[in-house]
Amino acid sequence: DLTGVDADLDTVGGARTWPGVTGTARVGSTLKATAGAWPTGTKLTYRWYASGKPISGATKSTFTPTATQLNKTLTVKVTGSRSGYTTVSKTSKATAKVKAGTLTSTPTPKISGTTKVGRTLTAKAGAWKPSGGKVTYQWYRGSSRISKATESTYKLVSADKGRTIKVKVTYKKSGYTTVSRTSKATA
Repeated sequence: DLTGVDADLDTVGGARTWPGVTGTARVGSTLKATAGAWPTGTKLTYRWYASGKPISGATKSTFTPTATQLNKTLTVKVTGSRSGYTTVSKTSKATAKVKAGTLTSTPTPKISGTTKVGRTLTAKAGAWKPSGGKVTYQWYRGSSRISKATESTYKLVSADKGRTIKVKVTYKKSGYTTVSRTSKATA
């Protein structure tokens, strides 16, 4: 009977079996609800919360935090129902605050084009994951930033003659840690 589920959830074979959350509370990392012990035949439903407020559409046993949940704690409420019995709900302990996600692929940019005054060089940022967000560019002459050279292309000027050129690409996505990568220097 589900009204006795409290005793079942408190201990099963001496182990605490309340609902819980496994995984790392990080943007882009999937969390999984552990239901705890419920009588056989109980239908379980799930509801995720961010700092106590329900998350729209988060009603599965897994949940992947987005930038909206950054710096909030998460809980999952597990509800057990069975025909002819009282419905019971139990909520997990809160996770740590959701941390910024980690971009899983941030390639080193490459420069294409001829290194000759008057010619244009092109930075190729490559594919990064998760996609979306914004890519920004900063071109360098040797180790010095080139003022206003912040596009994916750069036209070489007379000051570049005899100098190496490189580009720094910065990958930004809401809810994720910003990452910068710098190309190899040109000849």
